[in-house]
Amino acid sequence: MTNFRTFILGLAASFGLPWLCLIVIPALTYQQLTPVAYDKDADGLEGYYPPAPINGQGQLVYIREGCNQCHTQMIRPVQLGLDGWYKGWGQDQEQRAATPVRPTELRDYLGEKYALLGVQRVGPDLANYGWRAPAAAQLHQHLYAPRSVNDWSSMPAYSNLYKVQKIQGPVSKHALVLPKKFGPPSGYEVVPTPEAESLVQYLLSLKKDYPVPGQSAAVAAAAEPAKK
Repeated sequence: MTNFRTFILGLAASFGLPWLCLIVIPALTYQQLTPVAYDKDADGLEGYYPPAPINGQGQLVYIREGCNQCHTQMIRPVQLGLDGWYKGWGQDQEQRAATPVRPTELRDYLGEKYALLGVQRVGPDLANYGWRAPAAAQLHQHLYAPRSVNDWSSMPAYSNLYKVQKIQGPVSKHALVLPKKFGPPSGYEVVPTPEAESLVQYLLSLKKDYPVPGQSAAVAAAAEPAKK
């Protein structure tokens, strides 16, 4: 009887402690977080961190379409020599100052209904995709016909988010510019639905590498152009 009781207690601890440490405590901690103000003198920035809200409607489309099954949104820290973040990771170096990109912080997800950490990296991590994403028109093309951008792409086509319609008068200013192989029949055009527009705006809003209050003024000041 004693051995059985020990077994049950050990079994409960084996499942209960990870659940407590990995789910309950982080959830309670997250619920207590609030935006943190930058100190102009110490950080070289004004306003609050995190300063960039995501597009909530687009996030719902992202979840519904299962994008988080193949893309993570978490730059992992370097621990014990394992793969993590590197200087410049997630940046478009031509448009931004070459500042260190940092590992993801819990507060980066503040204001999001869901923290889409993801489960596997079949595709690239999207935590800071907003910095390196192409223009909205090219992003729509990539979503509608991924292989029209990269013929090796394993990404599924989200053509269900777009409407093929007969051209009435001038071509719509929202019509996708596609290679002939991927384009609609003659006399027709492909235009994004409101859901596709929301998804693109969501992807463009993903910028989870803003300076954390309290870091050195030099690094914070160098990142200031990204805020504008």
